[in-house]
Parts: sequence; structure tokens; C-alpha cells
Amino acid sequence: MKRSILVLLALVATVVVVPAWAAGPSATKAVAGEDSGISTLAVTVSSGEEVFAVTITGAAVDDIRAPKGWVGVASGNHVMFMTGENPVKAGNTLAFKILTTEPSASLKISFRGKDDPIGSPVNL
Repeated sequence: MKRSILVLLALVATVVVVPAWAAGPSATKAVAGEDSGISTLAVTVSSGEEVFAVTITGAAVDDIRAPKGWVGVASGNHVMFMTGENPVKAGNTLAFKILTTEPSASLKISFRGKDDPIGSPVNL
């Protein structure tokens, strides 16, 4: 009897706790070379769940480079990258590139799943 109760509690704990351990989206920033005063910021995103949109604000945007299968729209210091078929998946990373004259600017990165925001925004 005690053994069956312990097994039942272990199963319930697994069902409740394991999804909470799934890693939410995260991002890192790297500054690549400078050419004519323009630097490339590479924002690398990884996640434990599928990410279909990434919004980055903070640095003045001169141009953007989206990963294959993604599109990007930029205005001022705001850029949104989106996809319908090539999300950031668990265990994978994607790099989003912003060409800017402000390589040391603070960035705020937020993430969206298929329908809703996921995780918390990341400040870099």
C-alpha cells in the first residue's frame, strides 16, 4: 500500500514539475566587426519551446539580416522577426543580425509562440 502511494505521488510530481523545468526562451548578444562606423549585433536565441517571433528594441537599426525562413521588419530602434514554418525549436539556436551605429546599446528581447507571448523579456 505504501509503495503504491509513493509511486502515485512520484507520477503526479513528474507530471506537474517536469513541464516547469522546460527552459523558456533566452538570448545572448555578440558584437561583430565594424565597417564604416556600422557594427553587426548578433542576437542568438534559444528556447525549450517553439519561438515564432522575436522582437528586439534598443539600438538604432540601419539594416537587418533574418535567418533563412524568417522575415524582419524594422523601424527606428525596433525590429520584429517572424516565421510561420521555421521556429526556434528546443535544442536549436538562431542568430538574428542587426546592423547599427550603436553597438553598446542596451537591448530588450521578447518572444512569441504560435499564438501568445512566451517567457519573460530579456534585457542585454
